[in-house]
Amino acid sequence: MIALSPVDAALEGLRTMRRHPVVVLAWAGFSLVMLPLLGLLAQIVLSEQDRMNLALRQSSADPREILDFVSRLGGVMVLLIMLALVLGAILSGAIMRSVLHPEEKRFAYLRLGREELRLLGVSLISWAAALMVTIIPGGVLALGTALLAETPVAGWFTFLGGLTVVGLSTWVAVRLSLLAPHAFLSGHIDPRAAWLVTHGQFWRLLGMIVIVIVMCVIVSILGATLSSIVGAVIAGGLEDPIAPGAAPSHTRLILALLANLLLAPVFLTLQAVIVTSAPAAALRQLTAAQD
Repeated sequence: MIALSPVDAALEGLRTMRRHPVVVLAWAGFSLVMLPLLGLLAQIVLSEQDRMNLALRQSSADPREILDFVSRLGGVMVLLIMLALVLGAILSGAIMRSVLHPEEKRFAYLRLGREELRLLGVSLISWAAALMVTIIPGGVLALGTALLAETPVAGWFTFLGGLTVVGLSTWVAVRLSLLAPHAFLSGHIDPRAAWLVTHGQFWRLLGMIVIVIVMCVIVSILGATLSSIVGAVIAGGLEDPIAPGAAPSHTRLILALLANLLLAPVFLTLQAVIVTSAPAAALRQLTAAQD
C-alpha cells in the first residue's frame, strides 16, 4: 500500500507561505478587492429585507428554510452564488498551481481558464454530494425525530440516525477530498478515479483533514486576537483624555471596522492556502509513489 504522510500533507500550506510570501500577499490582495466587490453587489441586487432574511438564515440549522429562501430569490441568488464560486475557483486554482505546477509563476499563479472551470464543476459536484448525503438525510432525520417525539424510540432514533448521517458525510467527504486536485492535475473531472485514489487511505486522509481544521482554528484565533489588539490600539491612540465625545468615538469605531475589514481577507486567504494545499500535496504524494 502506498504510504501517505498526513502531517506532511497538512503542513504544505505553511510551506507554501514560506516559499511564496509575496504571492500569498498577492492572493490576500485579490481577496481584499474581490470580497468587498461581491458584498457591494449583494447590497445592490438584494433589498434590505432580503439581506435581513439572509442574515437570519445563516444561523439556521433547517435546510428547508435555506432552500426556500434561495428559491424565492431565484436568479439573483444564483448569480451571487456563481460569482462567489468563480472567485473561489480562481483562488483555489492559484493555490493548487503553486503546489502542483510551481514553475507557472506568472500573475501570482492566478488564472481564469479551463482548470478554474473544472474546479467550479467540482464545487457543484461537492454541493450535490452534500445535498445527497448530509442535507436530505438530515432533513429526514429531523422529520423522523419530530414524528417519533412522543415514542420510547425517539432518543435511539435521533442518536443512531445522527451517527449515521455524520458517519456517511465524513466517509464521502474524505473519499472525495482529492477530487479537486485530481481534476486540476488530470485535466478532466473524474469522480470515480479520484475516489479510487483514496482507496486504503481513509484514516490517513481523515488525520490530514483534522490537522487542517486545527490549523484553521488557530489562524482564526490569531486573526481575532490581532483584530482585537489593533482595535484596542486605535481606540487608545485616538482617545481624547481631556474632552472625549461622540465624534472621536465615532472615528475610532470607523477606523477599527476598517482595520478588521483589511485584516479579514488576509486571514481568510491564509486559511484557504492551508485548506487547498493539503489535498494537493496528498495527491502529489500518492501519484509520485505510483510513478
